[in-house]
Amino acid sequence: MAKKRPFHRTDRLGSRVREILAVALQQEAREELLRQVVITGVDVTRDLSLARVHYYPMSGDEAAIAQALERASGFLRMRVGQEIRMRITPDLRFLRDDSVDQGRRVEEILRDLALSPEADGEPTEGDAGPEDEPADADPAEGEDEG
Repeated sequence: MAKKRPFHRTDRLGSRVREILAVALQQEAREELLRQVVITGVDVTRDLSLARVHYYPMSGDEAAIAQALERASGFLRMRVGQEIRMRITPDLRFLRDDSVDQGRRVEEILRDLALSPEADGEPTEGDAGPEDEPADADPAEGEDEG
């Protein structure tokens, strides 16, 4: 059984930063493009100086969204600082989250496997086994008596 990792202060802080950023992007962002961003997670370093913000662009030009996030990073950092009273507000680094795309790819593979002939339980070429022999065949036939 896998050992559980203890829940750290950085985990709680990352969760709270994610909530703040999600609300700020949906309700306060000046650029409409930023409303098409989903914050999927935030990892805060142990020294609390950096927050890696994982995001997924729901639509639109991904490069433009990345640039818009960088332009808004000062405002977003200020919002985090206003909501969370800390000596130092972490810098925000935005990283595109590829896990959504990876999950979709896994779903496609599983769907393709479910639709394939092998998944129906029907034998394909090369799958013939002893159960496929005719019922009237005598298994002793062809054996030498001796």
